[in-house]
Amino acid sequence: MLGISLPENERIRHRITDMYRDFVNKVDPKGSVNDYLIQRRIINPEVAQQLRDKATRQERCRAMLDELLSSGNPKAFVVLRRALEQDYRYIVDRIDETTAGAFSLSCTL
Repeated sequence: MLGISLPENERIRHRITDMYRDFVNKVDPKGSVNDYLIQRRIINPEVAQQLRDKATRQERCRAMLDELLSSGNPKAFVVLRRALEQDYRYIVDRIDETTAGAFSLSCTL
């Protein structure tokens, strides 16, 4: 992947996929993240309700990522990154570690 220039949405999608396990264990899309994704028309209220109905944070997060990965929306992950900025700044910092420069794999996973 070194030397390949990807659009911003794809770089963020790749980085979140690279840190999938940690992302799923830390992020809960139930509140403000869900609301932001609805506001930006990345998911609809019905999908948001389905996410809220999941029993655990991990199930909600996996379902949200599955929805975004399958949606094909060309800005879904850019918007998700923005949604994370308020409550999950440390996750945004990890996303930005590799999207700002060359691809690297975090050893903390």
